[in-house]
Amino acid sequence: MKKILLWLLGIILITGIGLFFGAKYLQRNWKPLLEEQLKQAVINSTDSLYKIEYKSLDVNPINGNLNLVDFKLTPIMEVYEKLKITNEAPDNLYELAVDELIINKANAKEAVSTKKLNIANIIIDHPQLKITNNRQPYNDIVDTLKKKKNPYELIKEIFKELKINTIQLKDVDFTFVNNSNEQKKQTSLKNLNITINDLLIDSLASQDKNRVYYTKNVEINIKDYQIATPDSLYYVKTSELSFSTIRNELLLKNVKMEPRLSKAAFHEKAGYAKDRFDLDFENIIIKDVDFDLFLKQQILMAESLSIEKARVDVYNNNAYHRKRTDKTGKFPHQQLLNVALDMRIKQVNLNNVNISYAEYDAKSKRTGIIRFNNLRGTINNVTNNIASLKKDDVMIANVKAEIFGKAPVSLNMKFYMRSELGAHDYSGTVGAFNGKILNEIVKPLGMAEIKSATISKVSFDVKANQNIARGTMQFYYSDLNVSILKREENGNLKDQGFISTVANGFIIKSENPSKKGEFTEGRILYSRPYYASFFNYLWQSLFTGVKESVGVSREKEAKLKKSAAKIGSLVDDAKDAFSSIKENLKERKEKREVRRDEKKTEKEQEQKKKEEQELEIKN
Repeated sequence: MKKILLWLLGIILITGIGLFFGAKYLQRNWKPLLEEQLKQAVINSTDSLYKIEYKSLDVNPINGNLNLVDFKLTPIMEVYEKLKITNEAPDNLYELAVDELIINKANAKEAVSTKKLNIANIIIDHPQLKITNNRQPYNDIVDTLKKKKNPYELIKEIFKELKINTIQLKDVDFTFVNNSNEQKKQTSLKNLNITINDLLIDSLASQDKNRVYYTKNVEINIKDYQIATPDSLYYVKTSELSFSTIRNELLLKNVKMEPRLSKAAFHEKAGYAKDRFDLDFENIIIKDVDFDLFLKQQILMAESLSIEKARVDVYNNNAYHRKRTDKTGKFPHQQLLNVALDMRIKQVNLNNVNISYAEYDAKSKRTGIIRFNNLRGTINNVTNNIASLKKDDVMIANVKAEIFGKAPVSLNMKFYMRSELGAHDYSGTVGAFNGKILNEIVKPLGMAEIKSATISKVSFDVKANQNIARGTMQFYYSDLNVSILKREENGNLKDQGFISTVANGFIIKSENPSKKGEFTEGRILYSRPYYASFFNYLWQSLFTGVKESVGVSREKEAKLKKSAAKIGSLVDDAKDAFSSIKENLKERKEKREVRRDEKKTEKEQEQKKKEEQELEIKN
């Protein structure tokens, strides 16, 4: 805010001086004197670092109006380089262009004698501001030692008081270039509207606790903002972005990331099985932002970020091949460390978030889906700030939800931010539910159907890193019965009776603990393939615990696969033998029918011959 106030104050000084000296020098030669004063004002307020240009300046000191067209404020790089040599260069350089600036109802004539300039309204049309950040280490020390001039000290030679009721900046284009890191980063925002209320600069204003940076309020607003993502697959939209220094919060309404293509067209363009996201957040609220720190050092510090009433839909299509790119080092907490913006948010609050994952299966020709309804909870210590991580390097998430809106689930996660291997722990519980609700995902994607299952409780505890997950699972259930399915030519999924019977009778335990009270604990031991994402890794790790709990240990699974291959071969041989017998029987039947037809024809011919002979005898 202080940096923005600096360049804004520069414009106000220029225009205010224009009115002041326009009133002071009403004679014909006022313009050369005015231009000289303007140049001197820029020199004084920017330590000779900036120069100004403009197309035209029209001043009417009688009614207190001013019009400035095509104004430009640019840094003088020769001066900047000299300041770097003497360790006096600022962290930020500003380039400013304004299409038009209008001042209404300034008391210019009175200000000549009172040195108190009051302005009713300033309108700045389409300002284009570019801030280039080159952080200078010595400024961290200099800032504490060097007494910098405050806004009043910059104007006191001309004014005792500067008061502006309203400043409106319309259609602002803002570009921030961060050259302080190894990789250059650029952020741009367009179509901003900024309103500053009750700006007062005098000898006492800085001590007024009701003011923030000499103002009663600063509001930043963007309406109906939309950009396309670099890959051209999505639009990112928000109906409104607003920030207020009175409320000290940033509000984003109706934030969306919308796919630009239909599901079919999306995967056709992607060319592989790529997750397609459709996101909708009703409100995102960031509270207690340290706005001064953000503008000064580009560090985002905030007490909380709240997401209210959100929808997250993910879709994939495994009819396309999976692109096995290396996802090592790309877990959520590892990605946070790579975010260009230096940040620390004390707590992220999630409220009424609905998440779904759907996948089309090439084998079943159906789409499976799993839903997590009403997800809510907190994520604490969301940071990539080095100083903050030295104090506390653990990010903790505690969330609750309902699977398909019915099965209550609770998940606790710890992310060790400074771990080179991406270490993290997770534990949780799932409450009682009817296992048949899982058929929405198991049937299309697993080619199986849960005929019955009463789940009493599931609990798990896992310690993991980016390579391996180890832990345990306690899975309490009864009356488990499944059908193994196959897809018929007509598209229907049919129960493979014999295989299902074998699975239920000899492989899967129908209950845990058993009727004898024996409980099978699920071991979790899973090595992550290099291409597996974080959430795939989490799911596959937990699934190993489920399989162990129902009686399919790793050793047993290996034997089953081997036996299944043999049984499959025997079944195929039996099918071939049966087909051969069937063909042989059919061939023998056809031969018998041919012989019957031949005998019938012979009898008919013999009868005809006999009749002909009898006719000859009579004649």
